[in-house]
Amino acid sequence: MPELSVIVPFCNEYPQVLFTIQNIAQELRDRVDFEIIAINNYCDEVKAQKREEDKGCEALSACQKGNPWLKILHYDEKLSHWQAKNMGVRESSGKLLWFCDAHCIVSRDSLFRMYVYYREHHEELNGTLHLPLTYKILEWHKLIYKLVANLNTGEIHYSFTPYRPADAPYRVPCMSTCGMMITRELYDYMGGWPTELGIYGGGENFLNFTLAVLGKTVNIFPADPLFHHGEKRGYHWNGDDYTRNRTIATYMFGGRKLAESFIQNRRGKPDILQKILNNVLEKTRPHREIIRAKQKLSIEDWVSDQAISVKEGLHE
Repeated sequence: MPELSVIVPFCNEYPQVLFTIQNIAQELRDRVDFEIIAINNYCDEVKAQKREEDKGCEALSACQKGNPWLKILHYDEKLSHWQAKNMGVRESSGKLLWFCDAHCIVSRDSLFRMYVYYREHHEELNGTLHLPLTYKILEWHKLIYKLVANLNTGEIHYSFTPYRPADAPYRVPCMSTCGMMITRELYDYMGGWPTELGIYGGGENFLNFTLAVLGKTVNIFPADPLFHHGEKRGYHWNGDDYTRNRTIATYMFGGRKLAESFIQNRRGKPDILQKILNNVLEKTRPHREIIRAKQKLSIEDWVSDQAISVKEGLHE
């Protein structure tokens, strides 16, 4: 049974998906008992945008021979990397999970050292571990996230900030889920990503701020960055989908009152925004109840604690 399961969703990202998976395998081969679960998210939603499926899945399938660590799945119910990731986790076996987009390159030894550290220290971290990022593949500066919060408008979000050099992992309020390592136990404890999430927005809000109200932590591993390749993916989304995803996430970690505040302060037609809120409350209430039953503190108290930490210079 593999020790580490790597989850890589993709949709029309040929040939980069091949380089990403080869890069990860080269990093781990002969060092870790691992598996890579690649999930093809090409679906009718993409086809309706007049985008034919590229050769990514076909090319990956041709690579399976002689590589028993590579498994290819198909998630075609809707365009959602979050649901593709959920499927990948269900079909994986490792106690530790690492998530990576299909357009990334791992810096030499970063993932391996991260795995070794997390394997030994995940209990004391009591949360997730993340690699710093760069969003242009030939640039070397490192980025992490910082908290952007306005409780009056229901806005609990994030933006980029420079990585702070360190000799050991350090806590941050939030971070990208691309390059994230998490135990299967913690993933299950949160219930995975909400099944209603679509393609864009919400998934990282859910993960980061649900961890917060559960009393868990988000941590940066000091390493060279995970490099992103910024090519367009060949599909698109709309503002209502983004709002719905963000509303789902806000409801999960903040409850109905915060979700209502978020919707009231979004731009858009009031009747459409109200329909989005009603749909979210109806469809995702069971998952919200799971989170609420395990909640250690309110998102309002957590945001207040973060503001105090910034004031005291503990983090940005």
